[in-house]
Amino acid sequence: MNYRNFKILAFALILFLLSSPLKAQIFKGMVIGGVNLSQMNGDQVFGYNKVGLNTGIGVMAPLNNTRNFLISMEVLYNELGAKESGDPFKYNTKIQYVSIPLLFLYEDKFGGWTFGTGLQYSRLIDVKEDWGLPNTPIKYMDSPVMSTVKDFNRDDFSFLFDIRFRIWERLKLNFRYQYSILSIRKDVTYSNSFPSDSPDYKSWQRDFYHNVLTLRLIYVINERSTKDLDRNINRQIY
Repeated sequence: MNYRNFKILAFALILFLLSSPLKAQIFKGMVIGGVNLSQMNGDQVFGYNKVGLNTGIGVMAPLNNTRNFLISMEVLYNELGAKESGDPFKYNTKIQYVSIPLLFLYEDKFGGWTFGTGLQYSRLIDVKEDWGLPNTPIKYMDSPVMSTVKDFNRDDFSFLFDIRFRIWERLKLNFRYQYSILSIRKDVTYSNSFPSDSPDYKSWQRDFYHNVLTLRLIYVINERSTKDLDRNINRQIY
């Protein structure tokens, strides 16, 4: 998908939300800020050690008359990657995306908890990758065969699981889990760092996938406060 198609997709998603046929449609805007704790399955590095930004804006709209089922779309600046510094293999990669998540949400009748799931499309904008390999190979250390390392795919499609909890009025705490549906890099060969002609030489191939935990604060615009709800305002008014 090229950049032109990316813009078309974003515009189409916005039109989809704005063209909802529901009566008395009310949109909730969102201002979002938080952090990603990232790793990449397939890179021989373990742990959610890479910290990056997750920030942007979004919009939600109801899907039913009682307005407890919602659809949401966001536009995010999203920093992912992986980091390892505890052994000779000091891998450190920062991958920057513009991401568009589309989620279907369920909100409990009191507006305290929200649960959702959906998909996210991300467009790569920059990569900084440092394998941190030792100058002299260390036997039995898992190391990449660099001739097999290709560029990251420009497009990432991920599954999302989302939980939100009201912490004060329109401010919500959000936990999100992300995992790539398709690999972001394929067929990287690793070896145990023995010479290739050694009888002890072993090699294998891995594909890379994003695996991300996200913690964010979401400020919801145009949402009824708890004071309004305490006045017995009908929840169907949203």
